[in-house]
Amino acid sequence: MGQLLGPYGVGSIYPCDASTVVMVAGLDAFDERKLGEVHDVRLCKRIGVNGLRLPPVFKNDKDDGFIPVVRFPGWMYCPKCGRMRHVGLFENSRVTCDNPDCKHRLLVPERFIVVCPHGHVDDFPVMEWVHHGQHIWPGDPEHVVTRKTGGGIGTMGDIRYKCTCGETRTLKGAMDPYGPGGIKYHCRGRRPWLGKESESCDCETGDLRVAVMGASNVCYNDTVSSVLIPGPVEERAKTILLNSLDILKEFENSGMLRKGFELIAKTAPVEPDALALAYEQFKDVGDAEQTEADYLYEEYLTLKYPDVVKNDKFSGNAVDIGDFDSPFLKGKVSSFTLAETLTVTRALVGLTRLSPEGNEDKSMRERRGDLSKQQLDWTLAVQNVGEGIFLEIDGETLEGLCGIPAVKTRVEIMQQRLDGSRRRRRLDARAINPKFVITHTLAHLLLLAISEVCGYSASSIRERVYCERFLTDGQETHDDMHGLLIYTASETGEGSLGGLVRTGRPGRFEDVFRRALEDALWCSGDPVCIESKGQGPDSCNLAACYNCALVPETSCEVGNRFLDRALIVGTLDDPSVGLFGPILRGDDGPAV
Repeated sequence: MGQLLGPYGVGSIYPCDASTVVMVAGLDAFDERKLGEVHDVRLCKRIGVNGLRLPPVFKNDKDDGFIPVVRFPGWMYCPKCGRMRHVGLFENSRVTCDNPDCKHRLLVPERFIVVCPHGHVDDFPVMEWVHHGQHIWPGDPEHVVTRKTGGGIGTMGDIRYKCTCGETRTLKGAMDPYGPGGIKYHCRGRRPWLGKESESCDCETGDLRVAVMGASNVCYNDTVSSVLIPGPVEERAKTILLNSLDILKEFENSGMLRKGFELIAKTAPVEPDALALAYEQFKDVGDAEQTEADYLYEEYLTLKYPDVVKNDKFSGNAVDIGDFDSPFLKGKVSSFTLAETLTVTRALVGLTRLSPEGNEDKSMRERRGDLSKQQLDWTLAVQNVGEGIFLEIDGETLEGLCGIPAVKTRVEIMQQRLDGSRRRRRLDARAINPKFVITHTLAHLLLLAISEVCGYSASSIRERVYCERFLTDGQETHDDMHGLLIYTASETGEGSLGGLVRTGRPGRFEDVFRRALEDALWCSGDPVCIESKGQGPDSCNLAACYNCALVPETSCEVGNRFLDRALIVGTLDDPSVGLFGPILRGDDGPAV
């Protein structure tokens, strides 16, 4: 199920076999009535929907678990004679060559497509390319294009298009970053996964990219995760409420809300008062958009004070820092929680192309606009049960570290890299929060160390950082939130094996924490890594590479960016820039 929220979500390209490649259709094409429900009212309110639905699961030929798709790319060619043909989105039969000599050989898709940073995708402009910008209808019988591959070493120049009109051209220069070969080709605003309709696009030719259809940057699924926090309202009342929300709003508009509660209670096993409480708590679902910082803060408080909520969805125990016999934890970590049971919901809210950060400045409603032709009041989601370790870095210690001039200098270098990246993508500037870089890097180092002893691979463990990534007017909205959660969750609904929580118990965690820090002291890429002024995605990392601090992409919330292990362990020249540098390297303490 998780694949529809991962590499093969809405708008992504899926190769069925050598001759059939499809694109997953929009949510309009899914039959909502046949999809199971996921209950997380807090997440619904966050992303502006009234319901969450499970992706379809195929079990047998008589089952309804089919995923709607369209055919894309449209350009196909015969592997024997090279004759090309353009097929429609809804062609559902095998496409064969009409050349008698080829004996109905199956056509294969052209592997090159055109991608726009605004989320559009289109066939490679074969006709425009071979005719040097002249627009010709793909089905014109006077212009039949043949695709030939010459010898050579497999470069773009070895692929040649030849038209029956006499025009011919290789693909050399097609991947020029300033537009397909310099021809005046503009984005047509196509969104094949939503059907034939196109939308206007102001994308400049220089922003278009020719990509291989299987490239990872062709489609990034935009998802939002949430740790389920059961509120004071009973689960049964919340479930009934979600199914009756529209009806209750009509009763409220008529001034008969109490009557509505009583009528629903007659047909469902719930008290009218429970429905009334649920309605007051959640009646604004889908109307107001909550900020990410406020949303995370609710989870942060629950994890910090786990005794407030205990049920089958969430159960945790706070551990006194004094129970740990470690100089690294005392004075540096202010709170620690072992979550024996936690439920994590992940919902699909959009998609981006070329860059995974393309949607971060958009509202939730704008992000969901690429999932369907019309705004729907539901989206796909999965819910997993697992376990986790939560810890909070001491606020005063973190504040003192961020005030050190050398720390400010390192974060400023990272800020310059981010500013350049956002300018290239025509996005507004954002100010990096130094506390996020420190907390995020520690999460990565811990995740890698824990994965070696807890029984789970690094790709099975995820992070969740409770610290604001960017500053608002130079300030944090919640300046007391500096925590991290290392967790694992499975789709089976049975939870996990307990290895993560067992690793976090006093007597075990001290060695794991110490090893995480000691492993970060030296990298096999040093001194190049520790002295780096920019590496990784968008060059937004300093001392962080795959040998020391990067984790599998599925494990990191922000695509392995904003990392610097020097802010954790210090440098040889200046241990004080690291949160644990003075202890690890034997210095007396940071010079503020």
